[in-house]
Amino acid sequence: MQKLNLSMNDAYDIVKMKKSNISPNFNFMGQLLDFERTLGLKSPCDNRVVTPTQPLYFTTPTNHNVFQLDPLEST
Repeated sequence: MQKLNLSMNDAYDIVKMKKSNISPNFNFMGQLLDFERTLGLKSPCDNRVVTPTQPLYFTTPTNHNVFQLDPLEST
């Protein structure tokens, strides 16, 4: 992600193309999202920039489940 300036989703897609049976756990995906934020990349998963009227959704890596997220308050 750092070397190629990739978002978490883009990096996931590349790895998934190379090895189709990956299934990272939820905590690891959270760590990757935090890392993406430290890189200063814009992400559709980053709800700090979402307007209150725009819902944010999280999908599982297999896209079988979709969850609506509550916006986080900025600190």
